[in-house]
Amino acid sequence: MATWRLTYCGNVHPAPDLASVLATLREHAAPVAAASRAAGRAFGVGAWWPMELVQELAREPAARTRLAATLGDLDLPLWTLNVFPFGAFHAPVVKTAVYRPDWATEERLLYTRTCAEVAAALAAPGAVLPLSTLPLGHRGAGEPEPDWRRMARNLARCASAFAAVEQATGVRCVLALEPEPDCLLETCAAAAAFLERWLFDEGAWATVPVELLRRHLGVCVDLCHLAVVGEDPLAALADLRARGIAVPKVQVSSCLEVRTPAGLDALLAFAEPRYLHQTVAENGLRALDLDAVAARRGEFAAAGRLRSHYHVPVFWDAPGPLGSTRREVERVLRALARSPYELPLLEVETYTWGVLGDFAGGAALATRLAAELDWVAGCLES
Repeated sequence: MATWRLTYCGNVHPAPDLASVLATLREHAAPVAAASRAAGRAFGVGAWWPMELVQELAREPAARTRLAATLGDLDLPLWTLNVFPFGAFHAPVVKTAVYRPDWATEERLLYTRTCAEVAAALAAPGAVLPLSTLPLGHRGAGEPEPDWRRMARNLARCASAFAAVEQATGVRCVLALEPEPDCLLETCAAAAAFLERWLFDEGAWATVPVELLRRHLGVCVDLCHLAVVGEDPLAALADLRARGIAVPKVQVSSCLEVRTPAGLDALLAFAEPRYLHQTVAENGLRALDLDAVAARRGEFAAAGRLRSHYHVPVFWDAPGPLGSTRREVERVLRALARSPYELPLLEVETYTWGVLGDFAGGAALATRLAAELDWVAGCLES
C-alpha cells in the first residue's frame, strides 16, 4: 500500500493579518492536527497567505518569528501553500477576481516568489513544498488573446527563483498549475501541453535549464475541477507521470451533480454571491455561473447530467436527483492507495464552508474539517 500525507487547505480561513492567522492555527489547525494524530496520522499545515500578509512576513523578521514560534509550539510543520488567490478570498464578492493578477503580470510573479521565500524559511530543510497556483488566468468574452510567451517567461523566472531558494535553504518549492473550468488551462492535458510547448521543449526563457524547470514546475490535480470538465484524474495522473511532469499535490474535492432534471432547482438554490460556480452539462452545454444556468433553465434541464464547480464536503452525497461526485473521489482515492508510486500530497479543499451555512451539520469548523480528513483516510485505508 502506498504511503500518503493528508491535510486541508487553509484558504477556508480568512487571513487578513498575522493575528488572524495565529488565531486560526490555534483554533482550527491544532485541533484538526490532534484528531489526525490520535488516529495515527501525521499532520502538516496547508497555508494560504494573501499578498499583504506575505509582504509583512517578508519584510518584518519579528512577524516571521511569531509565526514560526506558533507553528513550533503547536507542532504544525508547514507542508504546502495555496498561492492561487492573491487576496480578499473571503470578500463578499470574489467571482472572477480570484484569477487576477494573472501570470502575465509582475504582481503574480512577485507574490509567488515572496510566498516561496517566506515558506522556505519556515519549512524543514530538505522538504518538498508544493505551491498550487492558478491555471495562468481567465479570459472572458471579448478579452484579447493571452500572451502565452509572457506567461511562460514569468513561470521560468519563478522556477529560477525557486532554484535560488532551494540552494539557500534546502527546501524545494514546486509551483503546480491547477487546471480549472473556463480558465486558460481547463485540464491536466492542457497544462501538460502548455508546459511542454512553452517551457520544457521550446524554452521561453533560454537561461533556465530544462532540468531546473521540470524540478520546480508541475501540475496540481483538483478532483472537483476535473469532474466538472470530464477529465479522468487517474488517466491524467498516468499521463503526467509518463511525460515526466511533476504532480506535487492532489486537491481532494467534490462537486455538485444534478442527475435528473428534477434536481435543477435544488442546484440553483446553492447560488451565492461570493464564488464562481462554473457548470458543465453532459451534452457540452456550459455556464460560467449558476445565474446563467437559471437564465437558460430550459436548455440545462434538457442537457443531461450537470456538474457544478461548487466544492461540497467530501464526505457528503445524497441519493436522488441532486448529489455530489463523492463516488468519483472514492474511486480515485482507492486507486491511489494501491499505487506502486510515491503519492502526491493530498489536500482536502472545501473552502466553501463559509457560504454553506448549516449544510451537512452545524458542528464547529474544526470538527467538520477533521471529519473530512477522517473520511479521506478511510477511503485510502479500505
